[in-house]
Amino acid sequence: MAIKKNCFNYRYILLALCFFMLLPTPTLAGSLTLSGPGSVIKEGYFTVSVRATDVPELNRLTVEVASNSAFTENTRQFPALGNFKDISLTGFSNGTYYLRARAESGNGQTLVSNTIKITVKHYPLWQALTLFFIGLVIFITLVATLLLLHRRWVHSKKEHHD
Repeated sequence: MAIKKNCFNYRYILLALCFFMLLPTPTLAGSLTLSGPGSVIKEGYFTVSVRATDVPELNRLTVEVASNSAFTENTRQFPALGNFKDISLTGFSNGTYYLRARAESGNGQTLVSNTIKITVKHYPLWQALTLFFIGLVIFITLVATLLLLHRRWVHSKKEHHD
């Protein structure tokens, strides 16, 4: 007569654990983070920074600029030429712009960053012209002073030789 034991066979648990270790595990997708200036831009140029988490290598990094947050009207694309994470963008007129970064990871996965809002409002024309004319007056005064001092020096040198 065979005695039936009420013990659990641990071989099946070990076999199940080995099976689970062989299953593909989901990996966390890398993400891009785009950051830029936090205040209103007065000059028409600014720098944005792209940072990647859990992605060692980025390919075809591009900063996209649109006039609406849905990016239905892409106005410009700025590719990063090289391995740059900070990109300076120029030539923006007054208005509100929405920016995001797009790149490919080393394994071909397309990554899209968060969207940031940039507002450009240039200095008023009267302020720019005032600063220009102040600089012009200082420049003319400096040149006139140098010419006058040079003329006196040449004239005094002639008197000493006579």
